[in-house]
Order: sequence, then structure tokens, then C-alpha cells
Amino acid sequence: MNKLTIILITFILLNSCKHKIPENRQSENNPSTTIIAEQKINESGIKEAVDWLEENKKSEDFVINEEELNALGYRLLYNSNKPIEASKIFEINIELFPNSYNAYDSAAEGYLNIGNHQKSIDYYRKSIELNGKVQFHQLGYLESKVYSPTILPNDTTKLFQIEGNWKNNVAFVYVQGGPDLQLNIGPRDGLHLMPNHNELLKIYPYQAQMLNPETIACNPMLTAEQSAYENSQSVEILDRVIRYLVAHKKKVYLIGHSYGASISMEYLHSKENLTEKVVLMGLDLDEDISSWKTLNTGEYIRWENGQNPYALTVFQEIPEDHPLKTSFDRVADNLTMIVGNNMAKKYTDLYKDEDFKNLISVYSTQDEANGRKSKEEIVILKQKGSTIIEIQGDHHDMLTTEFMTNLYQHLVNGISMASKY
Repeated sequence: MNKLTIILITFILLNSCKHKIPENRQSENNPSTTIIAEQKINESGIKEAVDWLEENKKSEDFVINEEELNALGYRLLYNSNKPIEASKIFEINIELFPNSYNAYDSAAEGYLNIGNHQKSIDYYRKSIELNGKVQFHQLGYLESKVYSPTILPNDTTKLFQIEGNWKNNVAFVYVQGGPDLQLNIGPRDGLHLMPNHNELLKIYPYQAQMLNPETIACNPMLTAEQSAYENSQSVEILDRVIRYLVAHKKKVYLIGHSYGASISMEYLHSKENLTEKVVLMGLDLDEDISSWKTLNTGEYIRWENGQNPYALTVFQEIPEDHPLKTSFDRVADNLTMIVGNNMAKKYTDLYKDEDFKNLISVYSTQDEANGRKSKEEIVILKQKGSTIIEIQGDHHDMLTTEFMTNLYQHLVNGISMASKY
């Protein structure tokens, strides 16, 4: 669990997905220490409850559950604004579950809130060590290294994850937003919102930074050439996955959202398009990135009501006096370099007529991540024969069961879609 606000350019993230490790100690017939501790909080106060937990943490008379203790710590940390008491809960969790990367990660967050930066750094790095991989909010804690290019494996099956029914002759390829460090496959990934999604063939390609996360934390910062190469590797992954599917007699529909739409746009431009349709959601063919010139280090652009750009700090929870503030700013700037590489292109000038005809462009009227689509681009798309769909709402408001059901019916059964939702 992590409450760090990590919103990135168009980019993500939304949310860095944190895995919990449910693990119990003692018999499940015994009462839960967490439930009793919460009762004591209501009856006697937080200090008494924490003291009681400390005394009974190893008692065989109670059930000790890592996930429940973690959740209690977060309630104290944020709901009750008691970071010191929350950190005591997190420390108990570490003592009881010393091999849990999530326990260390949560404790690190508690110490970050207290202002004990060195202990927070140590615990975040311990969490990375135990997990064997880095999570998005932990990138600034990596020991910085010089840039090392992403090398793709020869085995194409290692470039994507598959869910659903491989026997289907129709494959839906979903390129997620980000840039994130892992595939966020779940209830709101787009394909899971389609009807009978368990029976669909759902394909999720990796992206270059997922295979090589240290790219985003490299020092010195990425150059334009290095960023272009990393983007080209993400496009190469997508191209190889689509070719693999077509070689296995699959009819492919490509759907990209946000940064995933950027990868999909470049695929349509630079590779042989083997898909039936390309659906671009939450990104324009001609992005307005003129406001990026005003950014300070560590910042990104948002759009108020989809119209007026303003700057925000990416890692807002990292204070100015944090020992690794420079590292986090560099991570944000590396992400800006990667995302900006494709977004700087004017695809309405680069696409061929057949590219436009294979395209479905879905945009939001109040997109705070990328801004509202320009009237000029809408005119071009209509003239070139693209399908244009307007969503009343923000960046993710096309990711609903209603819209994705209608999109599925349109792609598979040829049922017309409304132009506005």
C-alpha cells in the first residue's frame, strides 16, 4: 500500500500498484490483534493500543495478520495524522514479517512523513532488495547509474502477458498508459471492461522501461537520442507482439491509452500496420507541448479543465530538504524526455491516408493530462476518414463498461458508435 501521489505528465500513472503479502500467524480461530487494537483505540486511545500491540505481538493467543497491521498503520498515518504511532505499527510488522518488502515499504513511508529521511531511505532500499524489483515511487531511491540501453530478448513470448482464451481468432492488444514499471492488468485496464472479458484473448505488451527500469533513474539525464531509442524499443516490442499474433492466425485490434497511445501512434507511423483497427485514447496526434518549455526540474504539465496548462511537481511528497530530492527530480525529467519524444511529432503530417482510415481517436473534453483535442486536428481527422469519439470528462473517463462495451461491439460486430459519450 502506498499513498504517494504519483501523477505523471500524461503519464500515469496513475497509481503505482503495490502488492500485499497476506500472511497469518497463529490459529485463525483466535481473535485478531488488529481488531482488538482498534477497539482499544476507540476505548482508551492510540498510545494504549500501540502499547498493547507491542506487548502482545508474539502472543499465541491472537491472530497476527500482516495486511491488517499494515492497514491499521495507514489509518493512523493518514486518517488520524499520527505518523509516529503509525511507524511503531509498521515496525511491529517488520519484526513479525522480516522478509516482507511491503512491510519495509510502508515503514519507509511512515518515516518519510515523520521527516526521518535516512531511515526512510534505508527502508525503501531494503524493500527494493527484498522485492527483487523497484516500484515507481521508489525510483529515486535507486543508486544512480549511467544509461544502459534496453536490450530486448529474442523470445517474443517474453515481451507480453496473455489473459483469456488463446483459441479465439480475435486478439485485443492493450498498450497501457505510463510510463510505468509494470503491467497494470486488472478491472480498469480497458479490456477487462469489455463484455465476457474472461473469454476474450487479451494481450498486454511490455514497454522498454518495464524491462529496464534503471533507464528512468539514470544519471546523467537521458539525452534526446537515448529517449528516442527507448521509445523505439517499446514500439519494436509492440510490432513483434502483433507479428507473433498474426503469424498465429489472429485478427488483431490495437488499443492504446495515454502513453500507450503514443507508442501505438508511432507503431502506425513507423511499422507495417498488421492490425484491423488502431484505437488511440487520451492522446492527440498533434500534442501541444509548447508549455513544457516553462517547466522547472522535477515538474510536469497538467491542464485545468483540459484548456489551461499549469505546472506541478511530480514527486510532491519529497520535501526540498530531502537528501535524494535531486534524484527524484531527475527521474521526473527522464520521464519527461521519454514521453516527449513521440509527443513532439506532428502525426497528422506523418500519416498516410490509409493510416487515418484505420484509426479511431477517442478524446476527453476536460483531459487534465493532455488537454482538449484541438479543433484543427478534429477537422483533419474527419477529412481523412478517421472515426472520432468525444468523451465528456477527464483523461480516464473512456475507461467505463459502457464505452468499452460499445467499442467492442463496433470493432467485432460492426455496430455503429455514437460520436459523443
